[in-house]
Amino acid sequence: MIPTKILFAADTREKYGDVAGYLRQHGFPEITFATNGDEVLRHLNDHAPDFAILDVNLPILDGFQLCRIMKSGAIKNCINIPVVLLSGTDKTYLAAQLARSLGAYGILHAPVAMDDLLHLIYHACHREKVPADKARIVQYPTKVVVAAHDARTVKILEQAISAEGYEIFVTPDPKEIMHIVETERPQIVFLLPDVTTGNELDLLKRVKTAMPETVIVVPVDRGSEVMIIKFMKAGADDCIIRPFDEKTVADVCKNVIKKYQMNCLGKHLKEVELKLHSMIEGMVDGVILMDAHGKTTLINSAAREMFRYLDVRRAEDGSILGFHTIEIREIYNEIFVKKQRYLSSEIHTKENEEKYFVVIATPLRGVEGEKTDIIVVLREVTREYQLQHQVVKTERLFAVSNLIAGAAHELNNPLAGIQLCADLVLNDPSISEKAKKYLNRIQKETDQIQSVIKSLLTLTGNYTLSKEQCNLNDILEEIVGQKSNQFEYANIAIFKFLDEKLPVVFVDKNQIRRVFHDLIENACASMGEGKNEKCLTIRTEGQKEKVMILISDTGPGIPKEYLVKIFEPFFTAKGIKHSKGTGLGLSIAHSIVHQHNGRIYAESELGSGATFVIELPFNKLSSVSL
Repeated sequence: MIPTKILFAADTREKYGDVAGYLRQHGFPEITFATNGDEVLRHLNDHAPDFAILDVNLPILDGFQLCRIMKSGAIKNCINIPVVLLSGTDKTYLAAQLARSLGAYGILHAPVAMDDLLHLIYHACHREKVPADKARIVQYPTKVVVAAHDARTVKILEQAISAEGYEIFVTPDPKEIMHIVETERPQIVFLLPDVTTGNELDLLKRVKTAMPETVIVVPVDRGSEVMIIKFMKAGADDCIIRPFDEKTVADVCKNVIKKYQMNCLGKHLKEVELKLHSMIEGMVDGVILMDAHGKTTLINSAAREMFRYLDVRRAEDGSILGFHTIEIREIYNEIFVKKQRYLSSEIHTKENEEKYFVVIATPLRGVEGEKTDIIVVLREVTREYQLQHQVVKTERLFAVSNLIAGAAHELNNPLAGIQLCADLVLNDPSISEKAKKYLNRIQKETDQIQSVIKSLLTLTGNYTLSKEQCNLNDILEEIVGQKSNQFEYANIAIFKFLDEKLPVVFVDKNQIRRVFHDLIENACASMGEGKNEKCLTIRTEGQKEKVMILISDTGPGIPKEYLVKIFEPFFTAKGIKHSKGTGLGLSIAHSIVHQHNGRIYAESELGSGATFVIELPFNKLSSVSL
């Protein structure tokens, strides 16, 4: 896009503020400055600009005179240049009317609203860049519609309105009135009750619907209180009692212009409030605005949703005293007494779901700059914590995997040598029975060590599964049969609900047997010191694409915050008395099931036992690595 060349003329650069600086910041760098009328004429003759901004009080030739010269065609290529006049005096309707008669594009009065100047340039030179919600242009005079049949009333209104420099439209036709309202957007409508045959109230409502900020004045006769009340209820803003003179009309117009400006301001504030409300409601962060007493003056839907997970404490009047571990009085003390710029805290909940929140409290300043309220932002960072935890877990598993793989290699070689030597000595007929007993013990212990190494390799994934078709019911029956004496000794009752039509699965029988064995052992250990009736329940179910194995106990249960962590390597629940071991058993079980493309998880409530669920696929053999 070709840059817009702007000529800016004022006796001093700072007279209307930093106009040039503001325009440069908004994409208009080519600005030529002039300080008097002669300089303006020289610039116009040498290099015609795309837009001119002229001070009406320029020395030698003022802005009005320069505008007349430009629009007269006396200077080549200047007649179509948009001219905006700047007036340092109070706004007068005469100045606006004169600017319009000279062909000026607009006139702005001090203090100059930079946004209005920018919009005038956009409208004149780059209309396509004007945002839809700001497609406005500064009007010259105030526009007034007179909707009346009565010739005498119309004459008085016309004289008074014209004398004030207002632009006036007179018509008794309702259709034409609505057309003027929708196209010209007047500030004032004088609506006489005789404008239509009984439909004036309907017309009033239509005008208010089309342009709510327009001020409607109803001229009525003295003693027409009932009619005044009727029109006011319908939406009229003011009334004027007939007969009236031009001065009365002028005073009424000045008053309603102020009301119109207030209406526009109110409309703008409502739009801003609606946008702000929509923006806050659309935020994923919780936003709470509280006054000095902890009463909430604003709370968005995200904050209300987060309150479900926080222990919100309220006073009898509904004001918030605190939530979770945070006390509102401590926030106020830090911000208003200790003068902290903001306060940041973290919340970790473990009630219904494990959640992490960051709480940031900052003060809000009042109209005069005093700090009165606070805004509290709640941000849920559960996902971030989970990802961070997952990264740490992955790094930890990688380090453990490398350590185990190296250790397994270093241990397997000497173990193989020990086993070989033990076999050679056992085959010597000259050794004693006592030596054979110790050698057999050595072989048994080395086999146990190799089994542990094999399990550790399974945890790291450095193990190849030997898969075959198996009926999981048979594996469970075998384990229960082998442990029958242990169950009887520990007074544990066994309940088996095995699906007779359980599909055959393709698994590593020894590894799956280890998973079932370890889960049953854990269940028995959890009920070892319990006072409740000891019951072990084993259930199998065949579903659409998987088989499920459920192993339940009546032990003390598992706290909810541990249900995910129990499958992590080296995790031990120190707060639970029956928790023993190194913390690798469930991790190994999880790794084995995962290698079978299955899933293992726990369901429990503290004090109500626990159920471990294993899900294994049975009809997706192609997805199982052989």
